[in-house]
Amino acid sequence: MASRDYCGIARQYAADVLGGKIPACKWVKLAVDRQLTDLKTYAGDRSLYVFDENEANRVCKFIELLTHTKGELAGTRIHLEPWQVFILTTVFGWLRRADGGRRYRRAYVEVPRGNGKSTLLSGVGLYCLVADREGGAEVYSFATTRDQAKIVFGDAKVMAERNAPLRNKFGLQVLANALYVPTSNSTFQAKSAEGSTLDGLNTHLAIIDELHAHKTRAVYDVVETSTGKRKNSLMFVITTS
Repeated sequence: MASRDYCGIARQYAADVLGGKIPACKWVKLAVDRQLTDLKTYAGDRSLYVFDENEANRVCKFIELLTHTKGELAGTRIHLEPWQVFILTTVFGWLRRADGGRRYRRAYVEVPRGNGKSTLLSGVGLYCLVADREGGAEVYSFATTRDQAKIVFGDAKVMAERNAPLRNKFGLQVLANALYVPTSNSTFQAKSAEGSTLDGLNTHLAIIDELHAHKTRAVYDVVETSTGKRKNSLMFVITTS
């Protein structure tokens, strides 16, 4: 299957939002306007940041090689919607020119229910586990309860179980409570504030699902401090609130 021009899709989405073709709130309009402005502002060779289209396309192509796990789409390839492509290309495409590290280390997304947020997060989790070129990557799905934390991890686990080429290419092992890559010593697990400590982690990707369900900042703050040791760490926060 030929990959799509994801950066082109993202630019068209931004143009459609600003042009009124796609209804959007002021925050989405500000986000797409910032992206289009930054693409012009940081176009020079001496700019602080660089937008790497290869990196932006790479994460989208990876996720579209995965399959849905639930409902009538179960077993079919994921097809990213333009708004999802815009988020992924923006987050993963921008790099710091000085050291190649990620420009954006925090992503906050509000999306209505029924738009496949767990599927998107599971794909991002698998990408950061096996394809983000991070040795010893620690990927975690965080929540206040065990059941909530297991939703994103559970989808990722099923995706891995049903994708033999993915497992074979990266040596990915599907365990009862973790996904593990021995060659890079990388792991993906679900974590909650119930019955387990969140201290001592060295997080590469932190997925915080349903942020609105957190009654305090406790989990968020502990998780945020756990990302400080890596130059490419990322917190991906999403909520239906």
